[in-house]
Amino acid sequence: MKNVDLHLHTTASDGSFTPQKLVVEAEKKGFKTIAITDHDTLAGVEPAMAQAKELGLEVIAGIEFTTYVGDKEVHILGYYVDYLDKDLLAKLTELKEFRRRRGEKMVDKLNELGIEVSWERVKEIADSGAVGRPHIARALVEAKQVKDISAAFDKYIGDNGPAYVPKAQLTPKEAIEIINRAGGVSVLAHPSLLKDDQLVKKIIEAGIEGLETYYSKHDQSATSRYLKLAKKNGLLTTGGSDCHGPKNKDEVLLGTIKAPDWIIADLKEKYRKKNNIGSIDLSKYLQLYPNTSGLYPAKLQELGAEYHKKGYMTKDELYRLAHLNSTRSSYHVKKNSLYRVEKITEIVYQLEDEFAQLTLLASLSGVGVPTASAILTSLDPEKHCVIDTRVWATLWRIGYFDTEKESFTADDYLKIITIVRRLSMEVDLTVAEIGYALFAYDVEHREGNLH
Repeated sequence: MKNVDLHLHTTASDGSFTPQKLVVEAEKKGFKTIAITDHDTLAGVEPAMAQAKELGLEVIAGIEFTTYVGDKEVHILGYYVDYLDKDLLAKLTELKEFRRRRGEKMVDKLNELGIEVSWERVKEIADSGAVGRPHIARALVEAKQVKDISAAFDKYIGDNGPAYVPKAQLTPKEAIEIINRAGGVSVLAHPSLLKDDQLVKKIIEAGIEGLETYYSKHDQSATSRYLKLAKKNGLLTTGGSDCHGPKNKDEVLLGTIKAPDWIIADLKEKYRKKNNIGSIDLSKYLQLYPNTSGLYPAKLQELGAEYHKKGYMTKDELYRLAHLNSTRSSYHVKKNSLYRVEKITEIVYQLEDEFAQLTLLASLSGVGVPTASAILTSLDPEKHCVIDTRVWATLWRIGYFDTEKESFTADDYLKIITIVRRLSMEVDLTVAEIGYALFAYDVEHREGNLH
């Protein structure tokens, strides 16, 4: 079976396949599901997902944290992490900066050893990805200082090598907690490489939720041993090749493991239970949405396309969008000056912080958080959805919230969008489409009038 590989790296970290190329290669080899698990970064997830959507491949948002127990390096995988979570992204930015400084120090050490290699060239090889040792190794090969990448590690930059610099000292427990906060599922990568099953047991005690039992460098004995250990402790079992692409020290490992398909079903079930994801048939309710009183998605996207062209919205465009979302409040949009509408929407277009975007938009007359959410959805239906009382009510019905709600703040939107984005990882629907499906579900199940 070669339908599943849950341990893959791209140029976003130290792999040599771009996220798009990796997806193409996986599809050629017949894979149905893969996970992007770059080191300490999620930058490869979105481009991989976009490519996968065209090819009908499932991509799971993943990450691989490097942690330490004493001087022992332990890798922790996270699956189904919220790759747009602000706190997670802030932590990853911190780790990326440490990687950059670490890379510079290793190049400095090499230069002190009389090895001519340029930091500028290392950065060029890494492109926009986080700098890792494979990038330095490739620079050494290119400069003819070593014959191949393995020699670079063996002679200079491997653990305890003369140019080695230790990584940031996250503990396994800290990585597990980071993954938990982002809604993900934690798994210990390649446990046999630790060569210490007592340490594996300590990591289990720290709260790990699974073991990577099927691995490209596990022999049958190791696979069997960790399958038994996982079963004994009630843990998930996963599998991945740890492929870094053709330009690194190993051959292309994609397709070299035979992990059973059921590991995906188990992983999804764990994720669903952990995040209290109900069993609504979202595709069914999306099909019912056109029969509801909800706004027209096609018209919303037309207005979003105009917004993208100019980088701002005109007062007339804002009125038309607000009218799609709420005929009652759209009248008040006319109270805004032309300049105020264009200036605020221009600033919003340039911002990345969602709380700031929502707060600014809601400062306009006639624009509440639901209409602000429609504006953001018009710009990017892959990341945003239109929220209102019905969407909240559906999430309340299936256990996400304790009470119903009729008015919303920016904080409320962030609570909803976090849940909806996690739901979107489960099905082949955009975040916006899930919002429409949740709306239709409430229409179908609500007794009496909305207000």
